[in-house]
Amino acid sequence: MNSTKLNQDCPWVCVLFLLLPMAAALAGGIDNKKTTASPPPKKKITTQQTTTKQTTKTVRQITTQSGQGNAGPYSGAGGYKPSPRDQAKDLPGGGKEYYNPQTGRTVATNARGEVQRIEAPSGSSQNKIVISRGARGARVVVTGRPGAQVVSYGPNRGFVEHPFRQGYISRTYVIGGRLDPHPAVYRQYTYRNVVYYRYVPRVYYAPGFYAWAGTGWGRPVPYAWFGPGLAPTPGISYYAGYFTPYPDYSSPNMWLTDYLLAQNLQLAYENQQAINPGTAPPPLGSVQSPVTPETKAMISNDVQQEVAQESAASVQHSLSDNQTSPAIEAPPTAFTQKIFVVSSNLEITAGNQTCSLTPGDIIERHAKDVAPDGTVAIEVVNSKPGDCAVDTDSALDINKLQEMHNQFQEQLASGLSQLANNQAAGLPAPQSAGARTAAEGTADPAPNAASVVKAQEDAAAQVETQVSQAGGGN
Repeated sequence: MNSTKLNQDCPWVCVLFLLLPMAAALAGGIDNKKTTASPPPKKKITTQQTTTKQTTKTVRQITTQSGQGNAGPYSGAGGYKPSPRDQAKDLPGGGKEYYNPQTGRTVATNARGEVQRIEAPSGSSQNKIVISRGARGARVVVTGRPGAQVVSYGPNRGFVEHPFRQGYISRTYVIGGRLDPHPAVYRQYTYRNVVYYRYVPRVYYAPGFYAWAGTGWGRPVPYAWFGPGLAPTPGISYYAGYFTPYPDYSSPNMWLTDYLLAQNLQLAYENQQAINPGTAPPPLGSVQSPVTPETKAMISNDVQQEVAQESAASVQHSLSDNQTSPAIEAPPTAFTQKIFVVSSNLEITAGNQTCSLTPGDIIERHAKDVAPDGTVAIEVVNSKPGDCAVDTDSALDINKLQEMHNQFQEQLASGLSQLANNQAAGLPAPQSAGARTAAEGTADPAPNAASVVKAQEDAAAQVETQVSQAGGGN
C-alpha cells in the first residue's frame, strides 16, 4: 500500500496501500522493555507481556486511544443517519452495515455509529469507489481491483496501477501532485489458486556492492538523522518515544534497518497531517511498547537475508527485453521474511474485536504456509499508542502480507540506492556499486496519473458529503 515506494528517489517513502474499515476498541497498552543491541534470534517477552499471554489468547486486549483525530466529517454527534430505504445488518463488534438498493451504496459503521467504510458505484463502469476511514480519520480511496486500480490518500498523493505486458503490472506513484518517473513493476504469480504480485527490482548492483552492504565497517560510524543542514524528519521527532535511531552504525544493514523504520514512521506522520492539513498532529500519548534494539536486530537479520538474495539474483538475472510470461505457480516471497514493518494502515481482527495497525508498527509471521481461507497467522510485536496492543494474535490475508514484503523490498532498494550513490552523508562509500538497470523492472509512467488521483479524491469527497446528509437523502 504503503509501501511503499511512493518516493524511492527522496529520503522518505510515502506509499500506502489499502486502508480497511476500523471498528472502535478499548484503551490500554502493554509494556515492552528495552534490551541490549545484541542480535538474538527470538524476541524477549517482558513480564507484562507474559502476564497477558497467561490470560487467554482468544480474548485480546485490543486498544485504540481516544481523542486521536476523528473518523471523518460525517461521524460527529449522532453518527450516521440511515435512510428509510437502507437495509441494515449487524457487524462483529457492534457495528452496522447499511445497503441502499436505490443508490447501490453500502455504508459500514462502528459501534458508535461512525462511518468507517463506504462503497458506491463509480460512474458508468462496473467499478466501485471504496472509501475507508481509520480511527484517527485518515482516508484511503480505492477504485478498481488489485492489478488495475487507483489508490489515493489525498488530492496530491496516491498511485495508478495497470497491466502493461503479459504477466506484469506497473504502479505509477504521485508524490506532491507530481509523477515519480520510475514506476514500480510487479510480476503476477499464483499459489494454491491465490493470485498475488511480487516486486521486480529496477536496479541490480555488482556482487561486490552487495558483499559490502552485507558486512561490517569494522568500527562504529556516527550518523545524524536530523540537525542543521539535514533534511527535516518530523516523523522521527514525533515518534521519538517509540523509535530511537542509533547515533552510529558498524554495518550497512543496521543503518538500513533504521532507514526502513524511519521511512514508515514518516509516512504515518504524513497520514496524521493529512487529516487536518496545516495543523500538527495531536500529542502521541504514552508509549507502552517502544522498538527495542532486540527488535531491530531481528529486522536486520531479514535485511541481511534480502541483500544476499538480491545479490544472487543479480548474478542470475537476464537483462533481456523479452520478459513476458503468464502468471507462474510459486509460494509468496513473504515467507522468506519473519519480521514485518507495517507500511500501510491495516485493520486486523482478534476474536470479535478489531484494531488498527499503522506504518511503523511491527508484526511477526507465525505461520509457515497459507491457511485454507487465504490468511497467514501473525502477532503484533511493537505498536504505537492507539494501535493494536502488543501480543495481539490475528490472521492477515496473504496478499496484504505479500504487499508488505513488496514494500520492504522497495524501501530497501531506496536505502541501497542512498548508499550506492553516497547520499547517506557521513557513512563510508562503496568502491564501486556497478548499478545496472533491469529491463524486466522498468515501465513507462502513466502520464495522467496525477489528474486521475485528484479526480478520484474529488469524487470521494462528493460521496462523503452525500452520506453525511441523512444517509444520502434517499
